[in-house]
Amino acid sequence: MEKSDAVVFETSHHNPLLKRPGLDKEQMKNYRPICDLPFISKLIEKVVSRHIEEYLEYNDLNDIYQSAYRRGHSTETALLKVHSDIAEALDKGYMTALIMVDLSAAFDLIDHPILLKHLEISFEIKEKALTWVKSYLANITQCILVANKTSPDVGLLFGVLQGSV
Repeated sequence: MEKSDAVVFETSHHNPLLKRPGLDKEQMKNYRPICDLPFISKLIEKVVSRHIEEYLEYNDLNDIYQSAYRRGHSTETALLKVHSDIAEALDKGYMTALIMVDLSAAFDLIDHPILLKHLEISFEIKEKALTWVKSYLANITQCILVANKTSPDVGLLFGVLQGSV
């Protein structure tokens, strides 16, 4: 499906707001992008997300240590697993180290073609479902809204929109 053929639900309007009063307005790092996504977009994302989660769970395709995006799993269960592994290693007298990496912006780096290939090969998402995801990713656009003026829409080549499901 070409961009011109699709109804675009995924246009994000970014409204940069100063993180705190008193910060230098000339420094871009002092702004937080507040995104406004269409309601219908979030609704469709939620439905598709739920179907994918059920598919992965039903077909036992989740990694055994996957905590995010799984029913009954959370940051808390991930932390309990790490704590348990460290305590067990210490009890056995092993030298133990914990290396932590901040992946808070990881979704900003998602390469769409690699994601699509991974969905197809690792999770066997094919045909109509894969075509829908491909179309969805191809049609994501964003623009900047400042003082009631909007920039032209720009396609998103990497990542997902802030605030999307």
